[in-house]
Amino acid sequence: MTTFQTITADKKQYLPLLLLADPCEAMIDRYLEAGDMHVLSIDGAPVCVAVVTPYSDTACELKNLATDPQFQKQGHATHLMAALFKYYAARFRMMYVGTSDSGVAFYTRLGFTPSHTVTGFFTDNYPEPIYENGVLLTDMLYLKKELA
Repeated sequence: MTTFQTITADKKQYLPLLLLADPCEAMIDRYLEAGDMHVLSIDGAPVCVAVVTPYSDTACELKNLATDPQFQKQGHATHLMAALFKYYAARFRMMYVGTSDSGVAFYTRLGFTPSHTVTGFFTDNYPEPIYENGVLLTDMLYLKKELA
């Protein structure tokens, strides 16, 4: 059975999942307590996690979305995002997400469109270089989606 749950306490128990999407615990600490954490579980086991923070009075930001590797490519993140769109539509008009090149296709499939770029975000904010598919990450690409 698949369940959707909002986590309000002991969020760090999900750190192994969170680190899949954001490899720096110090960066996670910057948004974890300020954000809402949501977990999609199958038969009681967490398989996908998301953290959403307020961005402005009318917008929120998806700060972290990660799926356990053994459950990837099975639609769980898409299912969780659909639940989040409904959950946040009552409070916000827009959702933002910052990602690297590798995440753009996924978010575009969910209806996100380009918003802006934060030049040098990964190199300026992380203590260690981050590589995806052998390429050094430098810029954060922001996308947005209308919720209402």
